Amino acid sequence: MKGTGGALFVEQLKAAGVEYIFFNPSTGDAPIYDAMVDQTDIHLIKGVQEGVVVAMADGYARASGKPGVAIVAAVGLPNAMTQLVNTYKDRIPLMLAMGVPAREAESRGGAQQYDGQETLLTPISKWAWRTESAAGLPDITRKALKFASTRPGGPVSLWLSEPGLREEATATIVDEAAFNTPISMRPNKADIETIARLLIEAKNPLLTVGDEITLAQGEREVRELAELLGLPVMGSAVLGQWSTPFPTRSPLFLGGLQANTPALGQVDIHLNVGSWLGEQTARGAKLISIRQDPATLGRATPVDMGVIADPKLACADLVEAVKSLATKDRLKKIADERTRRVADYTEKARKLRHDVAMQFSTGSPIRLNRLAFELEDFLDKDTIYVADLDSGRKMEPLMNFGGDDKMYIGNGPAVLGWGISAGLGVKLARPDKPVIALVGDGSFLFGGPQPLWSLSRYQAPITVMVLNNRSYNNERNRIWAFGGGSQLSRGLDMTCYNGSPDVDIAKTAQAFGVEAEQVNDPETIKAALGRAKRANIEGRPYLLEVVIERDGIGGASEWHPPFSIASLRTRKV
Repeated sequence: MKGTGGALFVEQLKAAGVEYIFFNPSTGDAPIYDAMVDQTDIHLIKGVQEGVVVAMADGYARASGKPGVAIVAAVGLPNAMTQLVNTYKDRIPLMLAMGVPAREAESRGGAQQYDGQETLLTPISKWAWRTESAAGLPDITRKALKFASTRPGGPVSLWLSEPGLREEATATIVDEAAFNTPISMRPNKADIETIARLLIEAKNPLLTVGDEITLAQGEREVRELAELLGLPVMGSAVLGQWSTPFPTRSPLFLGGLQANTPALGQVDIHLNVGSWLGEQTARGAKLISIRQDPATLGRATPVDMGVIADPKLACADLVEAVKSLATKDRLKKIADERTRRVADYTEKARKLRHDVAMQFSTGSPIRLNRLAFELEDFLDKDTIYVADLDSGRKMEPLMNFGGDDKMYIGNGPAVLGWGISAGLGVKLARPDKPVIALVGDGSFLFGGPQPLWSLSRYQAPITVMVLNNRSYNNERNRIWAFGGGSQLSRGLDMTCYNGSPDVDIAKTAQAFGVEAEQVNDPETIKAALGRAKRANIEGRPYLLEVVIERDGIGGASEWHPPFSIASLRTRKV
């Protein structure tokens, strides 16, 4: 093809199967947007701040399994980096592109130039490259997309020379099938047989699961393995993990990762599939870890047996190996005995958790327990639940995710300001699924209201729920619990109260053209959810600002350090 570097770039994206470019415009990128004027197969999705752009592309990639593509101005890179941390830590495929001046212009101290821009991304990029000419741009673009998508995935950075975007050249455009070969590596057969025997003979086995299963779409296979052998399972979306690859409703599910649980006693065989955190929970057990990422397998905790393989294929092979090594009657006996023991514990634990939560679910402001019950009762089972929360994580054990229930998408590093933008990206990837994005007031204020602009512009029919306790509530609880000091002894919250001013988040949303309301009474939650659902069905976004309680030590206090800049004036006007 012959064309400008911008046109070649767009054509290579199309050939790679890219349907959406998430962007915030800059002058140097103009040839890209010129090339988009007559395009119908690839669409521009605009964000009005760079962090929003990256979070939208990130959410799209998590929900679609395809690489997100984001373009931002190089001078706005620090904004983009706040959200790229989520992408990097969670191994999400994404290509971040930026237009930059020619090399010879870099030393002239331009108004928007600073030294070392390209090195900023080194710690949070899987790969980085720079193009200088139009002729070489398609080749570098396809390489970037391949690196981003090859497991373990991750963000890659592409610096586009602005002169190269403007000049014309002839270059080859390569179809995706010629370079993006799926890598689904099967485990060694002897390793699988060894693991299968250990699981069959184990007295107290444990299976921990993680995000690599979700990325490999291996949820069905890991569930079949667990049910075949009655394996108790740990692993859900906690700090460091972003998905729920095993159904939390299952009687085999023990909850989040933890070192010890009364249901198991001393674990003898611990099989970890797809979770770097799962390796760190082993205590005195033989630890077997099946992972896709050789860089992190055994990095924090030594393993007794490490296997690099696709989690979906590994679990499928384990199922077949187990069936070949034991009769149906023996496997049924093993599974029944283990399942009875685990199910007895999980049933009692769930009932206790539910009964305690019910005791603390009434009153106003709205309590998180009550909100969790209302959401669990109201949301359709095919809802995608996008969570960017801290305080709100207390709701998740009272709800059901995975399997035939709601799909959970979070962000492992919990960098705030991600959730609303990610929710738009998720809806773009799964337009026929209901999507609800939950954020705290801290996340809303941290990231700013900018994603509301994109929700309104693109008529993204999702429900945004902002849990507003006018505080970094959990952060205060942690600060005061980790030693307390003068803040605790004197009851003075120096850092975490977000009231004064009390931001009216619902009115903020309305200013962007997003329908919104504030919910204060627990008896009105269901009706408000119904209004949001109707708006979504009719093709419009809707925001619910739910005023919730502050709890924990000092939660009732509204004190904050008094300070007035106006009082510093020495001249009276």
